[in-house]
Amino acid sequence: MVERRAPRWRGILSWLFLLVFCVALPVALLTGWARMVAIDSAAFGRTMADMAADGRVQDAVGRVVAARVAATVSGDNPTATEALQSRVVGEVVREAMSGIVESAEFRDIWETTTGGAHRLLVAEIGENRGEPVTLDFTPLTDNIQAEIAALDLELPPDFSFDAENLRIQVFDGSIADRIRLAAQRVELVFLVSMALAVVSLILSIGLAHNRLAALTRASFGLTLSMVALIALLLTVQGWVMGKTGTEGGADVAGVILDALSQGLRVAAVALAVIGLLLTGALAGVRALGVGTPRRLSASSDA
Repeated sequence: MVERRAPRWRGILSWLFLLVFCVALPVALLTGWARMVAIDSAAFGRTMADMAADGRVQDAVGRVVAARVAATVSGDNPTATEALQSRVVGEVVREAMSGIVESAEFRDIWETTTGGAHRLLVAEIGENRGEPVTLDFTPLTDNIQAEIAALDLELPPDFSFDAENLRIQVFDGSIADRIRLAAQRVELVFLVSMALAVVSLILSIGLAHNRLAALTRASFGLTLSMVALIALLLTVQGWVMGKTGTEGGADVAGVILDALSQGLRVAAVALAVIGLLLTGALAGVRALGVGTPRRLSASSDA
């Protein structure tokens, strides 16, 4: 039995389609996650409802508000006395916020303000062009003032709680517009990248001289794709965090993004492990000699 060699171009195309698969799959999964979790209002709302009682959310909101109030007291070029006063005020507000963020009222306001910000962020630009995205906790103003008064601690005589410190800008208008445009294109990018991933995988295996070897390569490619997906997710999160507001928006946005992407990260790790297991199993089958070239022909002496 003599092996009949497949044309070289088929092997080259098989490797090229495998590369396309490894590139397209992470994009497809990331955009699929975005359209199903990050952009879908119902899914986003359910996630935010679950997060309202999360200690990370409560700590982030309390820390941001306390820092903004302290910065208001200290001013741009604080003296030693003003710096000390701002520190005292920040600690008082932080202690007051620790009680507020654990209340049922905070959970209701959290769901309302995050839901409104989300709708504004994923809406078509139109009349929303240039509109910044802000988390508004001003309905808590009276509760916070009452909580501060109940603490009965010494504060600067001219101190007054400014409700504006409860409006936390997450994205300015220009960045919000860029995210709105990206949200409108997610569906198209998902469909194209998923089609590319499926078709390229089929062609990579179908054009290969040894299909078992091609399956082994595709399994390892799956693992590499999941590593690329995690890197892509971290890159996107880093970009979003870098574009958040300078007044504490990054802290709150970071907690939200971490909660939204948790399922995707777990899925990526699981698929990476599955890819490694499949690679090992198929490599073992090949080592045992089960895999044979796809085309064999008999030859005889003239």
